[in-house]
Amino acid sequence: MYQLMTTVSILIDDIHAGVETLRRAIGIPEPRPRSYRSGPGIDAVFCRVHPKYAVAPTFLELVAPGTIEGLPGGAPVFPAREVSEHQGDRAIKWHATELAMTDEQMAELADHLEGIGVAVGYHPPDARDRFYLGGHPASRTYDPTADAGLFIEATKSGHLGLPDDTFQAPADIPPGVQPETMVRMVAREYLVKNLDTTLAALDRNLRWTPSSVANEDGHRRAVMPFSTPRSTRLELVEPTGPGRVGDAYEQLGPGAWTIRIAVVDVDAKAKDLNERGTPHTLDHGVLRPDPASTLQVPFEFITA
Repeated sequence: MYQLMTTVSILIDDIHAGVETLRRAIGIPEPRPRSYRSGPGIDAVFCRVHPKYAVAPTFLELVAPGTIEGLPGGAPVFPAREVSEHQGDRAIKWHATELAMTDEQMAELADHLEGIGVAVGYHPPDARDRFYLGGHPASRTYDPTADAGLFIEATKSGHLGLPDDTFQAPADIPPGVQPETMVRMVAREYLVKNLDTTLAALDRNLRWTPSSVANEDGHRRAVMPFSTPRSTRLELVEPTGPGRVGDAYEQLGPGAWTIRIAVVDVDAKAKDLNERGTPHTLDHGVLRPDPASTLQVPFEFITA
């Protein structure tokens, strides 16, 4: 089992406008200046839903294509623009599904993929600190069958700067917080065309299996776990009949969809959204802001 989902990413055109939209609409904390990062081909900001990194170790990452002018030929480029082009004109795009793991897990995964003939793209090419399954998207040779089209990026958890005890700490509520406080992102949903095919690819290539697969009203859901209790988990959802999932799939096709956030008290968060002027619905304990207010990305709030 991999350790944690490093980021939940949203690929947009302007990260600064994106930050202001989410601050205003749902109240994400203002990112610190050092949270803004730029590199060849990418502009990014690593936002937090809770101020303390150890409480919510998965970042909400806003990403935009960055400049590559003036780079020497063959210089490593973060493939934000290429990933965006791969995803076509869908309203919700993501930069990568980033999995953090130990050094040993990463070396074993790389050896396994090489042994079964699955391409990987290292970034940078002369180091083995991170790689993309299916080949580097900037090379335009990305093979979506390698990772079921999820744009999986493998990284080393030792580079994250998290205290060791964070990887075992329970997914609890920190003391002394206000009832409307966002605690952590608990799930990122991806829509898939065929759940069995997707799970088979993840099992074969990443040796990653779901903790549960369930038939629900109008859809099937698989939960892909991480060993860190406070990590966001990956949920794969396949439409099987009429309903909210089927409607979303018809509109978007496969790919990233909803971001679910645990709050101290969902009714208090609904009051907070009212005060912000953010339209929303509250149904069976699930609070959903209008996606038109949140970069077209559906957010959900549930009580932690």
